[in-house]
Amino acid sequence: MKKNIFSSIILAATAIFGMAACSSEIPEGNADYFNNLPTFEERIVTKNYLPLKHPTMLHTSADIARVKGQLTASPWKEAYEHLCQSAYAQSSYTDGTAALLDGYLKRMDQKNWSGKYADYNNYTAFMRDAAATYQLALRYQLSGETAYADAAVKVMNAWKDKCKGLLKLGGYTDSIPDPNEFLIMINVHQMANAAELLRDYSGWQASDFQGFQSWMKNAFYSVALQYLMNHQGGQGTQHAWLNWDLASMTAVLSIGILNDDNYAINFAINYFKNEEGMFTENGNIKNAVPYIHDDPDSQEKLGQCEESGRDQGHATLCVALMGAFCQMAYNLGEDLFAYDNYRALDMAEYVGKYNLYTDEGFQKASNTQNGFDGTYFQYDSATFPFTAYSNPSQSTPKISEAQRGTKRPAWELFYGYAKAHNVSAIYCQKWVEQMRKYNGYGDGGAGDYGPNSGGFDQLGYGTLMFAR
Repeated sequence: MKKNIFSSIILAATAIFGMAACSSEIPEGNADYFNNLPTFEERIVTKNYLPLKHPTMLHTSADIARVKGQLTASPWKEAYEHLCQSAYAQSSYTDGTAALLDGYLKRMDQKNWSGKYADYNNYTAFMRDAAATYQLALRYQLSGETAYADAAVKVMNAWKDKCKGLLKLGGYTDSIPDPNEFLIMINVHQMANAAELLRDYSGWQASDFQGFQSWMKNAFYSVALQYLMNHQGGQGTQHAWLNWDLASMTAVLSIGILNDDNYAINFAINYFKNEEGMFTENGNIKNAVPYIHDDPDSQEKLGQCEESGRDQGHATLCVALMGAFCQMAYNLGEDLFAYDNYRALDMAEYVGKYNLYTDEGFQKASNTQNGFDGTYFQYDSATFPFTAYSNPSQSTPKISEAQRGTKRPAWELFYGYAKAHNVSAIYCQKWVEQMRKYNGYGDGGAGDYGPNSGGFDQLGYGTLMFAR
């Protein structure tokens, strides 16, 4: 199997380490020893996930059928009505590709780039359109009305025809001029999920769908893979916050599913598990959740999130992205929610408990504000379980109160899994109960949590699609 540039780097490092630490295991004089080592690709590809039974990303055909059968009952009825009212789920919705002045997507710091690129922050058009294509695809699947599918297809065709990918300088894969561009990957799995829901729609010409598959891979896959492989030179140092890894992990996994790419699927899942010991960054579940605590108020375990010492806006983002990643893997037959004794679920419970409002606090805090700096939380920050945590890029001596109470539509997915598998998730459940009670419709989606990126970091509609 041909080695790519990333394989060569990893194998070189492996070879050097092997000579230094395990030289006694290398047969003397055996010139074929290194030539016979398995390639990086061979070590990654541990399972054949093909053929895939599409659709199989966030939702399967069975999921769609289950929800369709519940649309006259609560809470699905209210959640579906809310979807139908969304500005992003209307057949009149049109694409925002006009924001691409030169064809390239950009998410760049204003101080450094606004003078050079008038469209330095044009990724917001992509995040809105990704949300819209998903909502439109979902509305089509649940209603059967083709106008919504047609609108989503037009938007996705526009992006594959007009977008050249992310802005790069010098033409190299690793020449991203501003690292913020890597965060565009948050929205990649969202549009990939829309395409997965419509891949068999008769109104999407086969040539256009195939072109979209190729565009997703050409525009985003190599960038996401490159980021996970070397983190702009930070490989092996836990260089980036967890949400950065999860953004690219969801992109790689969703593109792999969309393209029936067994290597991409294996890469993403092995990155999470790290069973081969090749990945030491924070996307590996044991780094994502570095400490497990006994919950003083229940029999549960609480999994400390890698970003809980940073702020709660990012900690709750990690819950949303981790849920999407695990759900996509689950529909491939990989139960990553349960992996390592439910470590991902423990993280959701930890973040959920710390950010849990009193009923009064939930009503006072709006969906759109960035956290709530009041005293309306159920648990005391000073006594909340937390282990001081440092790695080469950060030090978090205590749990952060910044942006505490940030509302994200992330809890229904974890609670739906827990309920379906008869495991405990009492704090996700409490969030679900408050969201349903005080929002009326439960989890909303894009358009309900503010106009900025935080309101579009997750697809939402968990009450509609994951309630049991």
